[in-house]
Amino acid sequence: MFLFVYGSLCKNQRNHHFLKEAQLVSEQAWINGSLYSGKSYYPLLVKNEDELVYGELYNVDETKLKEIDKLEGYHPSDPSSLFTREKVKVSSEYFTNEAFTYFASPHVEKVKKIDHGDWKVEQQLKRDKLYYFAFGSCMDQERFIQGKVEHHFQNVAGSAVLKGYQLAFGHHLKDGARADVRENRKEEVEGVLYHIEIDAVDYLYMREGVNKQHYRPTIVDVEYNDETIQALTFTVLEKKEDMAVPLHYAKEIYRGASKYLSSAYVDRIVQKFTIDNPVEGFTAFLSEDKEKKTVKN
Repeated sequence: MFLFVYGSLCKNQRNHHFLKEAQLVSEQAWINGSLYSGKSYYPLLVKNEDELVYGELYNVDETKLKEIDKLEGYHPSDPSSLFTREKVKVSSEYFTNEAFTYFASPHVEKVKKIDHGDWKVEQQLKRDKLYYFAFGSCMDQERFIQGKVEHHFQNVAGSAVLKGYQLAFGHHLKDGARADVRENRKEEVEGVLYHIEIDAVDYLYMREGVNKQHYRPTIVDVEYNDETIQALTFTVLEKKEDMAVPLHYAKEIYRGASKYLSSAYVDRIVQKFTIDNPVEGFTAFLSEDKEKKTVKN
């Protein structure tokens, strides 16, 4: 059976050890609802058909479910239970299914609404400093400089790897696509890891179009220097088929990738822009770039 979790049972949260042996089905799943903080360390889920709450979907057995019932203070015959367990429709990029989840009982006090319905993001944004994983145009510094925000992104940790995802180009704008990461257990995405101060987040939200419902913030685990690090990144809300990106965007990704990422991964990006979804003018740009490097050397 499936269990949707959205707070302390999620990866890297206080009670995740209860699900350590459970099968993770999707870490980018969602349901209808609203999320609130309460007076304790865990969030509170309430019903709301007009909003979304993001979390993780697991496959659990009856024994594990009863164990988590106890953790959540859920007693089917007790109307004063802290939480109630109900079946809900859970969605991910690839499927929709039914799963159990826990709603806060009406008598539990709700303190503050959680922006974007993501508890893990909320927890990271309480820090003065955090890591940001860039996999698209933000790997390149040019627009940071143009926007006079380069001081926010001077602390470059280096190359990092996001396992279990693939690089996609399914956010469609009038001039072409923009980058995205999609769950795929057989793939991995390389990107640039920045150590940023919390002040940089406002710029990233603006650039990624968070308030315009283009992208949403999410927290992912990336591999960096043999460590697993929680990092902020952004994923597309309305995912579409891959299509070609505009030339200026392809140049930004290539410049950033060439500076920080592995040569094998750079080759994969070049293939996307020359063969998979050809970008007009990109082959000529590569030739010019090669000539410039030859002259420099």
